[in-house]
Amino acid sequence: MMRQKRTKWLSAAIAAFAALSLVVGILPAPAYAVTQAEIDELERQKKKLEQQIEEKQAAVDELEKQHADATELKEALDERNVYLVRQIRLNDEQIAIYDAMIAQKAEEVKEAKRLEDEQLERWRNRVRAMEENGNGDYLAMLLNSNSIGEFLTAIDDIGEIMESDKLLEDAYIAARENTERVKADYEKYKAGLEVKKEELEKEQAKLEEEIIEATAQLEKLKQDIEKNSDELDKLNEKEEDTEALIEKKKAELEEQKRREEEARQAAAAAAAGGGGGTYGTVTGSGNFAWPCACTYITSMVGNRLHPISGVWRYHSGMDIGCQYGDAVWASDGGTVILAGVNGGYGNCIIIDHGYVNGDTYSTLYGHLSSIGVSVGQTVSQGQYIGAVGSTGNSTGPHLHFEIRNSSGPTDFSWRFSGLTYAPDSGG
Repeated sequence: MMRQKRTKWLSAAIAAFAALSLVVGILPAPAYAVTQAEIDELERQKKKLEQQIEEKQAAVDELEKQHADATELKEALDERNVYLVRQIRLNDEQIAIYDAMIAQKAEEVKEAKRLEDEQLERWRNRVRAMEENGNGDYLAMLLNSNSIGEFLTAIDDIGEIMESDKLLEDAYIAARENTERVKADYEKYKAGLEVKKEELEKEQAKLEEEIIEATAQLEKLKQDIEKNSDELDKLNEKEEDTEALIEKKKAELEEQKRREEEARQAAAAAAAGGGGGTYGTVTGSGNFAWPCACTYITSMVGNRLHPISGVWRYHSGMDIGCQYGDAVWASDGGTVILAGVNGGYGNCIIIDHGYVNGDTYSTLYGHLSSIGVSVGQTVSQGQYIGAVGSTGNSTGPHLHFEIRNSSGPTDFSWRFSGLTYAPDSGG
């Protein structure tokens, strides 16, 4: 009868183990466990990127406005420059006309001066001849005259001739002086045009400097727009990548929760099928709970022959023969003080539990394939924190579990019942 009961119990245990092994075997091992804190940090980064994108877009808009204003200014300067070039060209044409007119008047002055000189010479010759002949001419005129009236008439004729010569000379002088005045006026107008030309050329030179500066400003604004547009494109790409990563992490977190729930259900199913075996029922004493579904101990706390170095040394925790990717839960609530690579422990988590029954305690979980929490995070008892692996100094998938107090690692095997031990585990 007792043998039949043992056979039934053994069959139930084997069935439970087989069922749990099937469930655990089909669960994918995560490359990296995801936490809500990680997703929250990505969301914070995304908001920061959105703010940067908004600021960068505003900068691009402002630069494009400045570029439009600078383009309008450059066009106005170009139009003004064209107008000045036309003014200078017209001014040069006017100067050329006045040069020709001045040259013509110079010839006219020269001709007038020649006529004036000839007339003056004619008048001087006449006066000189009269002076040389003196009264003899008047006596001859008297003797040749038939009467005093005829004599007086002859004298009047001589006077009229001389007067005519004088008037003609005066006319020539007036004509020359008028031509010289006109020539002087032309030269004055030309001088004014030359002054205006100099002013226009100075204005054009200054305007050309402004055009050069405006062109350089336009080029700089163009480069700034291109630079900021490139940066904006990169920020948009980064935001899209971050958004995609957030969605990916959310999906991974949901999958992670699903795997955790499946592991819990598998552990519960194994426990319902009967005690003992690799996945059995574990009862804890005190505040600490068993950290995984597997109950099979491959190495106890204490001195042992190290499987890698081959020397005897102290083993500070229990090695639990879990499957790769099995869920690891927090043995008790506390604060994560280490979540990363930790020497021979490989991927490792340490949780500080504060004071427990008058002493400070912490738990360590080593050789993980992935870490699902971060330093500073508060976790509760039974919360998923990572997955079993074989990182660090390890010969195969297993969970290295330690409970430490203020003195260091402790032998805590007495705290749990329902464990099974490998023949060479030391248990």
